[in-house]
Amino acid sequence: MKIGLISDTHITEKRGKLSEKVLDYFKDVNLILHAGDVSSQKVLDQLNQIAPTIAVEGNNDRTRKAIDLKPSEIIEIDDLKILLIHGDNLPSRNFEKYCEYAQKQNADMLISGHTHQPHFEKMNDTLLINPGSSNRPIKSDASIAILTIDEENEYENKLEKINVEFIKIEK
Repeated sequence: MKIGLISDTHITEKRGKLSEKVLDYFKDVNLILHAGDVSSQKVLDQLNQIAPTIAVEGNNDRTRKAIDLKPSEIIEIDDLKILLIHGDNLPSRNFEKYCEYAQKQNADMLISGHTHQPHFEKMNDTLLINPGSSNRPIKSDASIAILTIDEENEYENKLEKINVEFIKIEK
């Protein structure tokens, strides 16, 4: 299964649009996870045309009240439990706290946004992933990620069946 990961699009009716390159990279995914700060329903509409999309509320979504989203979602795929959050409720870039939060939810993986910077780390048998921002990066390139879960083969550790590819989005 291929899952598109995106966060912090910050697209409003007056500002910006989703890059055609993002749409191209996501064309073969089975699911899209948006880690908050969507800022416009039109972003979710575009992504849903490609694949079913699950999004969570970011701090900018709360202040705009333009979209009704939950603060977190749990997605179960195969034997993996994925926790999707924005991350503004956790100390920024304190990955130990992110890991603790995921483990309290019995999640194998935490996908977050908020920092606008891509991140991938395995900590205490938990994967921490941030796809970065597709169009408003901070101290990094604009990026998205593709998460691939190998459901065909057997692995000793279920996290071994996961591959994450970060994709730089050129303007």
